[in-house]
Amino acid sequence: MAKKIKVIPVTEPPTEETIRTWLVANIANVVNMDPGKIDIQQTFDNYGLDSLQAVSLSGDLETWLSMEISPTVVWDYPTVELLAEHLSKTYVNGAKPAQSQ
Repeated sequence: MAKKIKVIPVTEPPTEETIRTWLVANIANVVNMDPGKIDIQQTFDNYGLDSLQAVSLSGDLETWLSMEISPTVVWDYPTVELLAEHLSKTYVNGAKPAQSQ
C-alpha cells in the first residue's frame, strides 16, 4: 500500500503547472506508479483510482489549496490537465477564502 503524502497548505497562489505537478505526484503515490508514467490527458480511472481514493484526493486538494472543493471534482474534471486548469482558474477567481493582512 502506498504511503500517504503529508499535505501542507500552499502559501502563494498556485499556478496551473504547480497544481498539475502536485496532482501527478499524489496520484502516482496513490496508485503506486512512477510519476513520469502519469499522462495528464488520461482519465483518472485509467490509473485505477477508485471512488474512495478520488474523494480522498479531493480532500487533500482542499487542505493543500485551503479552499472548499467538491468531493466530485475528480469526476467533473477527470484528467490532471482539466482539473489543474479548473482549480487554477477557481483559485485566481477568488474562491480562496480571504486572508487578513
